[in-house]
Amino acid sequence: MNYLWNLARKNLSRSKIRTSISIIAIAIAIIAVTFARGLINGMIESTYQNHIYYKAGHIRVIDNEYELKERILSLNHSVDGFSGEGTSMMADKLKEVEGITQVVPRIKFGAVVIQEDELVRMLGWGIDPDEEIKFTHIDKDLSEGRMVQPGSREIVMGSGLMKKLNREVEDKVTIVYTTPYGSIKGSTLTIVGKIQSSLPLINDNVFYLPIEQAQEMLEMPGQVSELLLITPDYKNAGSVLPALTKLFAQEDKSNKYILQIWDEVGELVGLFKIAINIYNFIYIFIIVLASFVLINTLIMIINERTREIGMMTALGLKSREILYLFVMEGVTIGAIGSFIGAILGGIITKMVSVTGIDYSAAMEGMSADLMFDPIFYPVFSLENLIFCFFLGVLVVTIACIIPARRAARLEPTEALRQI
Repeated sequence: MNYLWNLARKNLSRSKIRTSISIIAIAIAIIAVTFARGLINGMIESTYQNHIYYKAGHIRVIDNEYELKERILSLNHSVDGFSGEGTSMMADKLKEVEGITQVVPRIKFGAVVIQEDELVRMLGWGIDPDEEIKFTHIDKDLSEGRMVQPGSREIVMGSGLMKKLNREVEDKVTIVYTTPYGSIKGSTLTIVGKIQSSLPLINDNVFYLPIEQAQEMLEMPGQVSELLLITPDYKNAGSVLPALTKLFAQEDKSNKYILQIWDEVGELVGLFKIAINIYNFIYIFIIVLASFVLINTLIMIINERTREIGMMTALGLKSREILYLFVMEGVTIGAIGSFIGAILGGIITKMVSVTGIDYSAAMEGMSADLMFDPIFYPVFSLENLIFCFFLGVLVVTIACIIPARRAARLEPTEALRQI
């Protein structure tokens, strides 16, 4: 087998220009695939993180009926403990489950502010400031002021929402909302902080207030809309489900609550999983297109060396060895091109991962419910480079079989007559 490798290497040096063109074509394809995959992975990872931070947690506990009425932010189907004792005791029991590192409570409700004869619609999030900061690090987005403090009549708003309301930090704002009993109430709160977030949902729609204050305003003592359970790694959150299911089977006798793992909340994650498979086909298609250059090169080589192939066959070289010879030539070109492409693609990905790519203009007008950051940062990883290298070698190897089989099927007598 070694002599075939040596022969393949020598054959490639016969036409250096054609070999170089084939290597360049493969390298360009792998550069494109490496960068595109890094960009897509970065976009998906960022969106998953936002989805987990602001919607799903790693595992979410909600009322059975709340799932059907979540879009209207129903307050009539709340989480109020296993036996109506309140969420504090429930959270303590959940924290005892192995694998649960944090429990984040939230109340979500709709509200409006009357601003110059216009209604400005908002989303109120009642939170535990300490738990929220620990989980989402929302304090890092504060451009002015501070985070709300437990029990205080104060709120923090996004800069876009404050601009709509023509308010500044330390100003007061009166919000109007509806309680679970259908009564309309209003409360005047002090703005103590401004959030500058890249997410339209947080920047333009949401205001934060202490969860105790939200419970008092909404007449929901000890109740929340949802409990977000946090584990050491969201990718392994499913491993905690059996223990949680056992706990709820013991404590939740009326089957009031459901447990949702992060990728079961909403439709976005499911669509991304489908998109990942589609992108994988696109990566393969790009490499296949580049492989046509290599296939053409090998066909030209076979046509030029037909008599030589016939001579080698007549001297005892088997058809299988002829096949191996030309596949080795193609694999060598593919491996060199894939290696160069993976390295250059990795360098480009690393450079762009620092600056990011701004899609703000393209994303204008998109729904605020979509958890897309307007700036995508490609992810540079050794796994991506290795994946793209081996994908390139694999696809090129398969592509090389087509012309190699043609060479292996040549009859010695016919090949020797070739002019």
